[in-house]
Amino acid sequence: MLEGYIQEIFSSFQGEGAAVEGSCYGLRQIFLRFAGCPIALGIHGTNGCIWCDSPLAWSAKPKKCLVEIQAGKQSFEEKNNPVTSKEVLDIVKKLETKDLHSISLTGGEPLYQPKFLEDVIERLKENKYQIFLETAYTDKLELLKKIANKIDFACVDIKDRSANASIQWEMLVKEEIQMCEILKEAGTKIFAKSVITSSSKKENFEIIAKLCGEINIPLVVQLVTPKMDTKISQPSWRQIQEFTEIAAKYLPSDKIGISVQMHKFINIL
Repeated sequence: MLEGYIQEIFSSFQGEGAAVEGSCYGLRQIFLRFAGCPIALGIHGTNGCIWCDSPLAWSAKPKKCLVEIQAGKQSFEEKNNPVTSKEVLDIVKKLETKDLHSISLTGGEPLYQPKFLEDVIERLKENKYQIFLETAYTDKLELLKKIANKIDFACVDIKDRSANASIQWEMLVKEEIQMCEILKEAGTKIFAKSVITSSSKKENFEIIAKLCGEINIPLVVQLVTPKMDTKISQPSWRQIQEFTEIAAKYLPSDKIGISVQMHKFINIL
């Protein structure tokens, strides 16, 4: 039984994605937010994505994690970290509801704690839960190959250049596409997501769209959620149309969608 670090566990509805294969948009999930973000910790030479919506998950070893007391109540209790994979499973069972679709492994970055992640996945699959993985950790391709056949749905977050996630942006994008290929070959229902801002450039997005088209995986254009304390703002309607039309040069229309963070707009977890 292995131990690891969790930032929070709660029940809600998947608020990101679109009407494309692999998306769990609008479906009930239990979210396991793993602690630690390698991008924020400088793995690619920057301080992380400038629009990050989960900065509390940056810490690799938080002393406490937050666990929802009852599904949908949005009230939490603190639990000491690290937690065991069995404790995680017990919490999932406690938060399970009749409309539960899947378990979302998110972060931070789930792949940042490889052995703990494997153990958690093993226990979840033994208990017949479907798994949705959200990832962007390209340094763990061998781990991804190992677990891919146990992942039912996945979203690979392909960073737009404006995210400032890497000083070698094009290399990062190609590695993120490799992650998509690994998951697709394993039979996972997979889509790529790219968060765009008013600073996003058409020529950069076209690089992403072309690579997604080469392996025929859906691409979701996600509008950044504006942050009051920064100058980050959403793209214009014209930009959104231009970007989806660029995607249509490489993908059929049913593999292209737009997304906003629905949970932010309706004020749920």
